[in-house]
Amino acid sequence: MSGTLTQAPNRSTAHRAATSGTSFSDHLTHIPHAPRGTTPNFLRAAVAAAGVLAVIAAVVLTSAASGARAQISTVGNTDAPSVRATDDFLFRLQDMDAQLVNALLVNGDTQVHVPRAASEALYENDRTTADLDLENATVALAGDQPALKQLHTVSDDFGQYQAQAARTLADDERVGGSVAGAAPVAVFTGYQNGHDLLFGTDDKGGLMKAAADLERSSRDAIDSSASSANDSLDVMIAKFVAFGMVLLSILIVLQVYMFRRFKRAVNPALAGATVVALVLLVGGAAGTAAAAGDFHTAKNDAFDSVLALSEANATSAGINADESRWLLAHDISGQRGEYEQSFFRAENAIADVPGGTDIPSYAGAVYQEQKARTVDDLSQTSMTRNSSFGEEFHNITFPGEAEAALNAFSAYNTYLQDDAQLRNMPLDTPAGLKAAIDFDTNATTLGSSDQAFNAYSQALGDVINLNEAQFESSMPAARNGIGTWTWLPYVLAALLIGLTVLGLRPRLNEYR
Repeated sequence: MSGTLTQAPNRSTAHRAATSGTSFSDHLTHIPHAPRGTTPNFLRAAVAAAGVLAVIAAVVLTSAASGARAQISTVGNTDAPSVRATDDFLFRLQDMDAQLVNALLVNGDTQVHVPRAASEALYENDRTTADLDLENATVALAGDQPALKQLHTVSDDFGQYQAQAARTLADDERVGGSVAGAAPVAVFTGYQNGHDLLFGTDDKGGLMKAAADLERSSRDAIDSSASSANDSLDVMIAKFVAFGMVLLSILIVLQVYMFRRFKRAVNPALAGATVVALVLLVGGAAGTAAAAGDFHTAKNDAFDSVLALSEANATSAGINADESRWLLAHDISGQRGEYEQSFFRAENAIADVPGGTDIPSYAGAVYQEQKARTVDDLSQTSMTRNSSFGEEFHNITFPGEAEAALNAFSAYNTYLQDDAQLRNMPLDTPAGLKAAIDFDTNATTLGSSDQAFNAYSQALGDVINLNEAQFESSMPAARNGIGTWTWLPYVLAALLIGLTVLGLRPRLNEYR
């Protein structure tokens, strides 16, 4: 055998080896990929969901809190000052006219207890304060064009009334004489012209109606703003609960998944994120509820009483003026009867006690109501919320308020009993008329009508001040309480996202 190849080599073995092996290109073609539903992708999706939801929650909640705080600020900084200004303007108008009448009652008589100059000085003080009230109302109502238009009408009418009052005083100085209560017909006619400007010829219009309409607009505005603020706070509570529950659900599901997948009892960072979500839920809802409670205290418990009692204050100045008008028209039966009816209508607006059909019987009904009430049962009053004292007696809230309210009502009763005494005094002689004028206008003699009225005004002011103090303390508490949530959700969202990432990052690193 020479070693020469006489047969082709058998390549079946090599072929099989090549067939069963894996080439370089096969490595590129068959690299395995993790399926979408694997643990890393689930964890990444959970982190992303929690983060996106936390950011959305922060944006929505801080925006809602900013809106609610703005509405609360509107009530405290815009609506309340406008109501105060218009309420005080109504009081000043009534008291101005009362002082004008008192000056006309005196004439040039130098023997009366309260000289004409004293009443004129009080008139001027009221006039100056009323001007300031209009300025304050203008500032408070800036931007409210319909209200400013009403205010412009009130200012014009007020100027006309002042001009007429000045003419009447000048006429009285010139031709009034020196006998108290004996104003000439020309002077009384001049006063009646001013009265028509103040109340309208039908006693239902004029400057008082224009000012009352403006005050009513201010009240409607504060009620509307308060209603919007309450609605916003209620919605905020619901949003805190909703976002908090969803975030808690995501984090709890993650905790359960981590426990089952990695057999670890607690992930500290995820537990911290869960606590943050719980703070957002409970803290946000509780904080908003506390702000809503402070706002309710400020508006419903405090300022509603301020409104009712401020209206009583202005109306009371009106009945005090009607008392003096009644004396001025003591010998003009028709006009005197109109002033009596005006007095009686205003009395019922102050306290609508049942059983009073005229001035004497009404005074008796107030006396019986005052005797029946104690500080513990004011809410059992027969008066309704349609009158000022009825509203206050049904809205006793704060320590000391019941005592102050009952004291004011008792002072009101004393004033009415003195009014009844005045109306029974003889007016048919100069001496009797002068005595009645002194009893009506002298605030320094104990037992006089004006002294009783001033004591009543002071007692009424005490209840107003008590409620004003509560309003001034509760309103900032509500504004600051909700103000915390104009920025805190962003902090909580960042903390929640950071803790969630921190908790899941080690687990994700295991898959690299």
